[in-house]
This record gives sequence, C-alpha cells and structure tokens, in this order.
Amino acid sequence: MPGIFQRNERGYCQIQVVPQSVDCIRFQESLRAADAAKSAAERLKALRSALGEVRGTPLEGLPGEGFQRKREEISETLREATAACVLAELDCGETERAYERAAQALEQWPESEPLLALNVRALRGLGRDDRIGPLLTRWERGTGRSATHLLLSRTTAEGPDRVTVSSAPAPFPAKHRQLPAQPGVLIGRRAELEQLREIVLGLTRETRVAAVGGMPGVGKTFLAVRTAELVMRHFPDGVLYVDLHGYSPGEPEPHARILVRILNDLGVSPATPTDDGMASAYRNALANRAVLLVLDNARDEDHVRPLLPAPGASAAIITSRRKLHGLGVRESAGLVDLLPLDDGESAELLRIRLGEDRTRTALPFLPDLVDHCGGLPLALCVVAARIAHHPARDVAGIVRELRQENTRLRSLDLASQSESVRLSLELSHRQLPAPAARLLWQLAVHPGPTFSWQAVRSLEPDNRSGLSEALDSLTGMNLVAEMEEDRYFLHDVIRLYAGGLANRRSEAERAAVVERVLYFLLHNARACDRVLDPDRRLPIGEPQGVEVVTPGSAPNAMRWFETEYPTLVAAVGLAREHGLDRYTWLLPMTLVTFQWRTHRYLDALDLLTPALTAAERVADTADVGMIYRMLAGTHQGLQNPALAVRALRSAVRVSEEDGDTSGAALGRHALGVVLRGSGATVEAHQNFAGALAAFEQLGDPLGRGAALNGVGNVHYDLGRYDEALEYCLRSLAVLDRTDDLNGRAYALFSLGRIRVAREEYEAAVEDFRHSHGLYRTLAYRSREVRALVWLGEALNGANRPHEASAAVEKARFLLRGLGEHDPDAAVERERHRP
Repeated sequence: MPGIFQRNERGYCQIQVVPQSVDCIRFQESLRAADAAKSAAERLKALRSALGEVRGTPLEGLPGEGFQRKREEISETLREATAACVLAELDCGETERAYERAAQALEQWPESEPLLALNVRALRGLGRDDRIGPLLTRWERGTGRSATHLLLSRTTAEGPDRVTVSSAPAPFPAKHRQLPAQPGVLIGRRAELEQLREIVLGLTRETRVAAVGGMPGVGKTFLAVRTAELVMRHFPDGVLYVDLHGYSPGEPEPHARILVRILNDLGVSPATPTDDGMASAYRNALANRAVLLVLDNARDEDHVRPLLPAPGASAAIITSRRKLHGLGVRESAGLVDLLPLDDGESAELLRIRLGEDRTRTALPFLPDLVDHCGGLPLALCVVAARIAHHPARDVAGIVRELRQENTRLRSLDLASQSESVRLSLELSHRQLPAPAARLLWQLAVHPGPTFSWQAVRSLEPDNRSGLSEALDSLTGMNLVAEMEEDRYFLHDVIRLYAGGLANRRSEAERAAVVERVLYFLLHNARACDRVLDPDRRLPIGEPQGVEVVTPGSAPNAMRWFETEYPTLVAAVGLAREHGLDRYTWLLPMTLVTFQWRTHRYLDALDLLTPALTAAERVADTADVGMIYRMLAGTHQGLQNPALAVRALRSAVRVSEEDGDTSGAALGRHALGVVLRGSGATVEAHQNFAGALAAFEQLGDPLGRGAALNGVGNVHYDLGRYDEALEYCLRSLAVLDRTDDLNGRAYALFSLGRIRVAREEYEAAVEDFRHSHGLYRTLAYRSREVRALVWLGEALNGANRPHEASAAVEKARFLLRGLGEHDPDAAVERERHRP
C-alpha cells in the first residue's frame, strides 16, 4: 500500500505524510507561535489561526480507551487555547468578539470556571453588568458550585487557563457581629441568596432594603442570616440582629425600645431622649455608617417601617410571615418570596441531617418522609433528628407515626400558619424525653432572648447531669440553637409553642421557675455590680443554691453585663409582669452603674422609673432615697440638670424625714455635684459642706473623701487655688486608705486641674497619669477621656507637645469607641467641663 511502511514483524506500521498537511500539527505550531509572539496582536493572530484548524470533534468515531483519552487531552488543549484567545481579544480591545467567543466556549465547556470568569470580564468591558448576575446564577444551578466571588470582586485572568480574584482592601474591624448561630448548611435557595445579596449591596436598586416573606418554618431567618454572613465584610460598621417579636406572645416590641437598643449598640446618644430625637439620631447614625440590619419576624409594614435605613451605605434584610408588598410600593424594597423546598432539595436536606449510616437505613422511606414534610426545613429537620436519635430498628415505626400525622403535616401547605407551626413543633415535642420536655417549657418562662448554661443549671441546681442531657436533646432536635460555646438561643416560634406548654402547667410551677430565673440573674448581676461599685449597699443577701459568676476585675464585669444585658432588661419586664416588686426595683439598681458607663441612660431611666414605684411599696425609705439618687444621676447623664436637681431634693427630703443621716448626706453631696455643674457654685458649696459635716459625724471615710473633694472643686471654680489644693489633698489622703478607686481617681483628677491652674505642670502630669490609670482599671472610658484631655493640657504646659498630642489623640480614639461623631468637639467640651 503506497505511503505505508512495515516497521517490524509484529505488524506495527507508520503512515508517512507531509507534516503541514495534518491539521493537528498546524494547530500545535500555531499555539507555539502564539507563545513566542512579541505583541498582543501577533498572539491573537496566531491563536485565531490555531482555532481555525478545529472542525468537529477530534478523533470522532474512533473507538477504544486510548482514543478517548487522546480526545480528552485535545479538548483540554482546545479549551485552554480558546481561553487564551479570549484574553488576547480583550487585550486588543476586541471586547465584543471576546464575549461572543467566551459565550460559545462556555456552552461547549459549561463547567469551566475560567471561561465563566472571562464571560464576566467581557460583560463588564461591554458595560453589560446587568447580565452578570443571571449568568452566574445559571452556572451555579448547572454545576452546583458557587461563583459568588466572581460577582463580588472584579476578576482577572493570567495565562490561558488561570483566573484569580482580586482582594478588596481589608475593612475596618466591625463593632458588632450579632448574628445568631444557624445549624447546618443552606440547601437550595441559590436564586434567593443571590437576589438578597444584590439588593443589600445596592447592585440592583438604590434602596438597599430586602423583605423576605414566607410561611412559618420555611427558613426565612436561616436565609437572612446566611446572606448577612456572606456580605458582612461590606458593612464594616457592624451587622445588627433584632428579633421584632411580630408573632411572639404578647405585643410586638415598641419601636422606641428597638431604636434605643440599636443606638446603644452603635454607641450613639440622641440629643433629646424623645421618640423623635431617637428616630433622628438613628437615621443620622445609619447615614454616616455602613451597617447591615437583620430585622427578623416583622408583623407588618408599619411594624418595621420606622427602622429602615435611608438610601446610602446601610442596608436591611427583613423577614416576615406576611408578604410586605407595602414596602415594595413605598420604599422600593426588593421582595423575596421564599417557597418550600422541592422534592430533590428536601431529600438532600434529609441526607445531610441523617448522615451516611442513617441515610442508608432510611433510604426506602425517603419518598414518604419528603412527601409528608411538605418541603418545610423545620419539619424535615425535626424528622431527621427523630430518626438520628433512635435505634435503626425504630425507623419503620417512626415512618408509620409520620404517616398517621400526614394530615397535620399537609396542613402546612394550606396557609393555616399558626396551626401548622404548632403541629410541626408538637410532632417534635412528642419525641423528647420527659426531662427535655420539662426543660423546654421552663426555657419558655426564661426571659431570654439568650441564656447561658449556668442559667439552665439554676433551674434545677441538684440535677446537673440530667439538665445537660436534656439540653443536648433540645439542641440535637434543633429546638434550641447554640449561638456560641455555652450560650443558647430559643427562637420565638418555638418559644410560642413552648409557652403553650408552660401554660398547661400549674401557676405554682410557673411561679417557681420565674423565681429561680430572677434569683439567678439578680445574684449574678449583683456580683458584677459589686466589682464596678463596691460601696453600694443593696438588700440582696448572699446567694443560696445558685452558681454565681466571679468576674475578678471591672473589665470582666463589664463584659458579663454586655453579654447578659438584653436578658436582664427582659427579666425586669418579667418581674413587673408577675408583680414581683422586689426584683422590679433591685435588678435595675444592679444595672445602673453599667448603664452609666456605657451611656445607656435612656435604658436606665426606663427601668428606674418603675423601680421607684415598686420600691415605694416594699423597700425601706433609705432604699427609696437611693433610687432617687440613681434617677438624678441618670437625668444628669441625659443633660437634664433640672430633673436631676428635682430628684435629688426628693432624695434628701425622703432621707431627712426618715432620720437617715447617711442617705441625706449622700443626697446633698450628689446635689452639690449637679449644682456645681449648673454653675450654682454657692449652693453647691453649701450642700458639699453639709454633706461633709454629716459624713464626719458618721465616721464615713468614703463620704468624707468625696465631700472634701467637692469643696475643693468649688474653691477651684472660684479661683481659690490654695484652698482648693488643701481640700483635695485631704480628700486623697482619706481615700487612699479605702478601696474606692473611682473616688481616688477623681481626687487625683481634681488635683491635676488645680496644679495646672497653679502652673505646677510636672506635678499635674503625674496626677493625671495616675488618675487615667485608675479609670482604665475600672473600664470607665468616659472618665479616661477626661483624664487624657487634661493630661494633654498639663503636658503642653510642661513644654512636652508631642506627648500632649499623643494623649489627646488617644482621647479621640476612645471617644470614637463611645460613638462620638465629632471627637474634636468632644475634646473641647471636656476642656471646659466643670
């Protein structure tokens, strides 16, 4: 046969042809020419020449594994060459041609992420960004892989087959990351997740507000939290989570309280403590920040409308059982309707929850399980937990029980929302061991919204191991979520169901749980408050039968309060609801120091006002006077000295009428402080002097030291620096023999200002440094600021300008952490504060 030469006796042969007559050889030579090209244009020409050699499927029709492997190798080379050609076309400015080639190539190799990235780059180059999202969504659905990074960050390609994602600059550390933990992984929901992401990042509309609607148990909160986790890096000022309790027992939480909570989280103090003032401060705070709000469980449009951010860098994700069409009409919010999972997604969720071993056991029953759960993630997870927590031999029995309940489960598809949730949770509750069922209704009595493992133990102090098993059962059935180590979260839908269980118990059983919960919180709050203010005396007594935290230091105590604060505030409401006056007034008194140091003055006012009423019914007169003094300090913090003076005059009157010399002296000292701040120097001096005489009579060193310092400050105000120095030195000498770090810090601060006035700058520097160190130990940030500002004054006077600038800059840093928008103005205020 012409052109064929036999090479050996086994019959192998070689076909002899002219190399340039073979398309594969011409293809490879063109690729080598592209690699050697010295310009983008030459490279593009060579690559186009290479791709022009391709016609049909390489080695088509040739059987055998060897030819199949060769076809795959050629296909991979062809894909790389196509990607390289698209890159060259982009480099040469032929963007339209690049896009056409990339789109055609993606149809041929639909799972190629490098080709997808080139499509995205070409679309951006053509200004067709609106097509990118749908393109990625289709690709994700087809491959089951995420391509979100291609949309979040601009992509580049290096070489024919390499795609990298450019990293955005690292954001500033966020102040709050409040998202509750969500168990498991998100199944399906790719389109909804992408839609939410685009809305909150402002990619599809000016208003970054998204509202997720759907029936109970469909996974609205799960989706909202997962979206927030995905985009949180774009919100450096925080991700805040608020449960609006729209479908919780009782009425929804008032807007004003929600605004206060968010303002506190943001470290913002409204100029006026009115609803309008708080709303204005809220709007201003969000306008100047990039904050993501997750507003969970809204009742209707009006419930959530006052909390929405205006157009800007902040965004909100809302969930509700209702479809909030009104927000779409008036606020241009993006509406996302969350539907049940389809059968395939439901089966996937069951497989993940069951694990490989139990999935094999339950495999014959999967169609029944999927059918009767109606595509609701809550029902699917509950059923999976039942199977996972029973022996394999019981699986058939569980399925039989589920079939008997199929009418109830199908009702989830009939828009009977409250009934469907109750029945789904009842199905789960029936599978709980008796101790876990008891713990579930007890947790519904707990004020929440979160609770610690220590709080759970306080419900039955002598049954630690039993409670541990019960809590494990509840978390295993996903009825209780663990937010972080040893801290748990009971969702309001489950709380609603469990509250019904609690209502079936006797009044005496419920009252006993309320008492144990409040007793635990009161003694733990008192243990931390005692670290912050060791001199306050409260008639609480020593704890009996409960575990009490031992913070050891002021920063630790502040951290405990920060964690437990929402629960403590809710506990006061629980005490009021049950008419428990003792807890209604004592709990707010343990909170007030923390509230003052964190500028939560509005919260303090909200709690102390009913505390006063309750104390007037059950407490001693001395304690009533103490509450008046705390109210006065709160009014002073809210920049309302008139109300502060009124409260202190009431405190003095009540104490004097009861013959309480100590209480009257404390009231007069506090009145002197307020009057001095208001410029009433003469009257302030009279009250300080009266308090000093009383404290000396009582032999009270703490009071005597504070009153001496007050008199010294009045002399300072009047320009009598020698007398001021004498009194403040006497104050410090008294307080140095006590444990009152706060009093000593203020005495040192007063001495520093007097010495600045006397031009004794080096001595003043030492006083301010010592004062700042004590305030830092106490975690008293606002007082740290005062000491640092005046330390700067003293250092300037001592001709140490660089150190002075550093001190003031540190003060500005602390002010920003306290939520101050204009640190420079705040520094000036501190310089002129009395």
